[in-house]
Amino acid sequence: MNAALSTRNFFTPLAFALTLIATSVTATLPASAAADPAAEAFVTDISAKAIDIISDKATSRTEKETAFGTLLDAHADLPKIAGFALGQYVRLPTPEQKAEYLKLVRNFVIKVYVTRLSDYHNEKLPITGSQAKGANQAIVDSQINFTNGREPVKVTWWLVKDKSGAYRIFDVNVVGIWLAQEQRSSFTSVIANNGGDFDALLKDLSKKVADADAAPQ
Repeated sequence: MNAALSTRNFFTPLAFALTLIATSVTATLPASAAADPAAEAFVTDISAKAIDIISDKATSRTEKETAFGTLLDAHADLPKIAGFALGQYVRLPTPEQKAEYLKLVRNFVIKVYVTRLSDYHNEKLPITGSQAKGANQAIVDSQINFTNGREPVKVTWWLVKDKSGAYRIFDVNVVGIWLAQEQRSSFTSVIANNGGDFDALLKDLSKKVADADAAPQ
């Protein structure tokens, strides 16, 4: 498993997840909130790299997923995202289940993004604004401008700083849907509907990954 997905500092405490919800970016921020040039530069760089990967017609879907996974490992806080997605069940899994869950979440996220972005080719993604949220978070607004004349799509990035002070992706909002929060609702529903059985979530994720692998390329 990639070092970025080590279970050593795997799940953040549930209290931290609740704090993130309480300070959700959906809340109205003061008009005087400062822009964050470093956060904007981070998003510009990452989005350009992602578009280059998806737009490369010379590579297979498997090759795109590998490249996208490398980008994700380097610039997204996958352990924090995975922990957040478990909601009230964050302390439910055993260490062995945690390791399997992290592996499945990584594969699932890669396949979801590569699939969702497969229609975007050589698109432009200009930054339209940013706001610092305290010392360790930032929100960056951008939009996808399509080359075929389609209406632009708003994309908002929720960034958090790691221990080194570097920004990492925590969530992305596309057309009004926060993807990590969308998965949180889905994952917790699977566990709840199966009487608190964490293995049910692992089976569900395994099936989704297998279905994605079996889909026509």
